[in-house]
Amino acid sequence: MEMEGLSSICAGLGIIEEDENGNRVGYTKGEYCLDNLKDLLRFLRRDDPQSREVFKQVCKWNTVGKDLIPIIEHCQDDRNLVLNAVKVLVFLTMPIEPSSSDIPQQIDYLWGLKSSITCSESVAVIVSLLESPLENLEREAFTEDDWKLVQLVLTLFRNILAVQDISMLHMAGGSATQFLSLRDKFLELLFHENVMDLILVLTQHVGGSCDYLRQDNLLLLETFH
Repeated sequence: MEMEGLSSICAGLGIIEEDENGNRVGYTKGEYCLDNLKDLLRFLRRDDPQSREVFKQVCKWNTVGKDLIPIIEHCQDDRNLVLNAVKVLVFLTMPIEPSSSDIPQQIDYLWGLKSSITCSESVAVIVSLLESPLENLEREAFTEDDWKLVQLVLTLFRNILAVQDISMLHMAGGSATQFLSLRDKFLELLFHENVMDLILVLTQHVGGSCDYLRQDNLLLLETFH
């Protein structure tokens, strides 16, 4: 029954618009898209860390490629919608619990998520969310909400950067090179979108007057490392 509820939530997010050649040209969000994103977040928060059934099912349905990325790319005028889509991505890309089951499959799914995000325009949109917080930082008007947004975006990038493990099966199958190429491509994308420069700017303010950056600078170090 719970998975039926999850299915309804994901199905209610929206529908991809395609041209006659099957290329995505837009996205029509569902009437209750925002509510469904919040419900999806609740499902992920309650997901069993051992079995991770919700994570696996969402990845199996390719909800990231079919809905979350299109929402980020095509619904930029709805900031709240984009933020909640990013929150879902953060949960989906969280590091694997070493004691959880089906780790090779989880690794597979994480590489799939990394590929979907890398091969989309979503990173540029997500980086643009930081424009206002960074302006506030320069004006010494940085707020707690600004820091929460910075944390959200940096956590997502840290999670995706941390997807580096290659299963023995892939090594044996000779696809390790493909994963290494994807890893490099994501790094190049971050440099292209000036993410590393943004981290350096934030790091420069760690010892300054901004309490939020002083209190929690480990995330900056983890992401940059």
